[in-house]
Amino acid sequence: MITSLDLFSGAGGFTLGLKNAGIKTIGAIELDRFASETFRKNFPEIPHYQANITEYGDSEIIKLFKGVDIITGGPPCQGFSVAGPSQYGIIDNRNNLIMEMYRFASILKPNLVILENVKGILNGKLSPTKKALDEYMNNMSNIGYKIKVFVLNTSDFGVPQGRQRVFVIAARNEAFIPLEIIGEYTQGKKAKRTVGEALEDLPLIDSGEGVEDAVTYPFEAKTDYQKWLREGSIGVYNHVAMKHTKRLIERFKHIDIGQSLKDVNPEHGQRARNGQELDVRKRFKMNNQRLNPLGISTAITASFQSNFIHPYLNRNLTAREGARLQSFPDKFIFCGPRTLMSKKLLEREGRLDEIGLSQYNQIGNAVPPLLAEAIGKTVLDSLNKSSLKTQG
Repeated sequence: MITSLDLFSGAGGFTLGLKNAGIKTIGAIELDRFASETFRKNFPEIPHYQANITEYGDSEIIKLFKGVDIITGGPPCQGFSVAGPSQYGIIDNRNNLIMEMYRFASILKPNLVILENVKGILNGKLSPTKKALDEYMNNMSNIGYKIKVFVLNTSDFGVPQGRQRVFVIAARNEAFIPLEIIGEYTQGKKAKRTVGEALEDLPLIDSGEGVEDAVTYPFEAKTDYQKWLREGSIGVYNHVAMKHTKRLIERFKHIDIGQSLKDVNPEHGQRARNGQELDVRKRFKMNNQRLNPLGISTAITASFQSNFIHPYLNRNLTAREGARLQSFPDKFIFCGPRTLMSKKLLEREGRLDEIGLSQYNQIGNAVPPLLAEAIGKTVLDSLNKSSLKTQG
């Protein structure tokens, strides 16, 4: 069986997709405590290491992971995101973590290395004079890898959201790299899955309602996607709605499908920080978007907890609703706090034990499993075809 190692594993979206494609993950490394807890909950059979990846020495890497066929990883993307520090010309030190993918590859020499990140990595930098992706690809080329860059849209692969992701596939043998990665839902084939398909069979809960544990499905599954999401699950987990103020609920009532915070009257806009004055400067911020049940969602990011409003209900999305828009099945359970206060506030209050990635962060950071599965099946096909040619 083809094996993989998941670096920067997060909650395990990439691992889940590869598992469904028929690839066995033999190990995963993730620094965050809550994401690690989620990974262990859902993959108890896979050795998982909650650790700083930079602290692994060559001998330890060989001892733990020698012989692995594929290395996958989604290094932290904040420094490459258009919404991150790069918009102010700041180069995030975390950008250098993509070179850990190279370091592990140089030691283990797997057949394939698949790096995933946001589209901003195409122009992201390690220093004022070094482009991150150029540096990574040059180093990989120097140790004998052939490389191809794919920019894929999640909605083409059955995920009910529009989200572009970059996948850099490096292979020791050029024949291992697929010529293309095509989704079943590209234009002219199947109609893309919608927000309504993802959410409409879930329990209808209002602000402040819901529980973390499994709740019985209140409706029959009506679509193939809903049936697939339910496979192996005894009910709906992580379906808790945030508690909103009366003023916020009133704002939501004035936002129609397809509209957002920028469309409401000033009286329903944001107030200035620590005051009662209306903050007209933030009135046009793209936030509180009412999702269209007949269309796809925009990108589910790590901060999606306040980005979207339910298509029909006057509240933000639950973690489970975000997970479904990311194509996580209902049996996949997220651990840790649903939301987290800012790191600075937690540090000031002495609550360091709560610092980490919330359920919303874990979901938004993840590689959508259906997209990962499609990539897994495609590279498996390339590996198998190359093997047959070699034997012939």
